[in-house]
Amino acid sequence: MNVNTTQQLVVNKLPTRTWNHLNVNEATIPWNAAETADLGTDTYIITAENRTQPLHIRLTGAEGCSRKHIAVDVAAGVKATVYMVLDTQGSFAVETAFKLHDAASLRLVQVLGARSGALLYAKTDADCAPGAGVDMTQILMGQGDLYSDNETELVGDGSRYSAQIGYLGRGSQTIDVNVVVNHYGKNTECEIDTSGALKDAAKKVFRGTIDFKTGSANSVGNERETVLMLGDDVVNKTVPLILCAEENVVGNHGATIGELDDETLFYFESRGISREQAENILARASIERFARTVDDEALRAQILQTLEEELNDDV
Repeated sequence: MNVNTTQQLVVNKLPTRTWNHLNVNEATIPWNAAETADLGTDTYIITAENRTQPLHIRLTGAEGCSRKHIAVDVAAGVKATVYMVLDTQGSFAVETAFKLHDAASLRLVQVLGARSGALLYAKTDADCAPGAGVDMTQILMGQGDLYSDNETELVGDGSRYSAQIGYLGRGSQTIDVNVVVNHYGKNTECEIDTSGALKDAAKKVFRGTIDFKTGSANSVGNERETVLMLGDDVVNKTVPLILCAEENVVGNHGATIGELDDETLFYFESRGISREQAENILARASIERFARTVDDEALRAQILQTLEEELNDDV
């Protein structure tokens, strides 16, 4: 994160500036750098001996500004699972660095939330050695502003990354998501699947970058997003970007952006379901499919309950 003289943080930057007229190259968030409480760094080393239990990390930011660093090292050949639940009452920045050694694999589940009037910035970096892989599920809910910044380095041959990101934006909430996957090794793969719903006057930006570096021959990258827009005042910006410095690669991107059409609305109303109920059903479905892939029963139930409560607030 870069601090400038106006006490703002520049976050979620695209690797190369593009679409300047849309003002999506980066995001700026208000931040009182001088009064930020540094909460230090927590380091976790996951080995064959301690991998039997998933790593659970729960952090709640207090009022004011605070910052936390986390480092996770996954030993060679180890299959690790990490659950992260982040919430805040103020402005909270959490920066997590994952290092995966040869043939290591990481199942990462992140649940991001912020109270009304609060702001959460979650930065996640992953470095993948040969044969290593990250499978991430990220759920963004709550009432405050959420900024998610994810960067993965597929350094080793045969390394891989997949991301399933679900979000629900409502009220005047801002959701800003950035995913950057740098392919360095040969035969590397990435899959980015994002789905969410926007209600009321919510604003959302999704930046998805697949960057094929020189030497990443025979690599494949795919990204797609599905956006359901359920309010006249919602603002959606979808920014797919594929960069390529290698010839023998495959990169694909696509987006589906839609509203509740009259035919679908008639279908629901003919079955006694109001427009508000129909919107909530579709909004729930847009991220529930990701939530149900969470293996931890208690966390999955928490996600689904929170989703239900937030949608019920709008009825």
